Amino acid sequence: MDRKRVNGPELSVHPIFKKETESVPLIHNSKRKDQRGLDDIRPMYLRTGLVTQANGSAYIEVGNTKAVCAVYGPRQLKKSGFSRNGTLNCEFKFSTFSCTKKRNHMRDPQEKEFSQILVQALAPAVRLDLLPKSSIDIYVNILENDGSSSCLSAAIIASSVALSDAGIEMLDQVTACSALFSQGQILMDGTEEEEKQTDGSLVLSYMPSLNEVTHIIQSGKSENALTTQAVEQCIDGCSKISSVMSTALLQSFDTLAAV
Repeated sequence: MDRKRVNGPELSVHPIFKKETESVPLIHNSKRKDQRGLDDIRPMYLRTGLVTQANGSAYIEVGNTKAVCAVYGPRQLKKSGFSRNGTLNCEFKFSTFSCTKKRNHMRDPQEKEFSQILVQALAPAVRLDLLPKSSIDIYVNILENDGSSSCLSAAIIASSVALSDAGIEMLDQVTACSALFSQGQILMDGTEEEEKQTDGSLVLSYMPSLNEVTHIIQSGKSENALTTQAVEQCIDGCSKISSVMSTALLQSFDTLAAV
C-alpha cells in the first residue's frame, strides 16, 4: 500500500456535465426571435412624476428593460469656494434583483463607467452656466436588465426627461439609441440574449432639435462602413424616440394644469 498516494473511493460515478444549449440563430427570414425587423426598436413606455420626493423623476420601460430616474436640485454645493458653472452628478445602479446573477449593493466598475457616461451624455444639453455654485444630482436605478446597452440608452432617456420634469433649463432633450453588430448586420435595440451572440455594440446620445451628437460609445469589433451605418440608424431611432419623450412631458404638464 502506497501511503503517499491518496486513494480514491472504491465506487465512483461519472461526473455530470451541464448540457450545452444550442444557440438559436438571431435572424431567420429577416426576422428576429421577437418577430422584429432588423431596424425595429421595441415599444417604449415613459412616465414622469413617479418619485414624489424628488424635484423631477421618470420611469421607463423598453421591452423587458425597466428603469427609474430621480433628479434632485439644483442645490448649493457643500464645499467652499465659488464655481462659475454648476456640477452634474450621476449615479447609475443595478438593483440586486435586476440581473440573472445577483448584483452587489456596492457599485462595481461597470456601474461607475455608466455613471460617467451619463454625465458626458447629458452635460452638453444642461445649462450649467446658469447655475453657479450649484449641483444637480441624478440617480438611475435599473429594475430589470435586458441588455447593458439597452439599460444605458434607457437611463439616458429617463435622465433627460427627469431633468425637464424638474424644470431645469436645457438646450435640447437628449435621447439615446443602441445597436448590435452580428455577422455583418446591424440589430437595433438589442436584447440581453442577442448581446451574448453578437460581435459588438454601439450606444449613441443625440439632441434631435440641434442635430448634435453628445456622446457615442462602441465596444467589440466592426468594419468602418458598418459603424457609419449604425450611427445613421441610431440617429433615426433617436428621432423617433424624441416624440415619445415629448408626449410624456406634455401629458405631465396637462396633468399639472388640471390640478
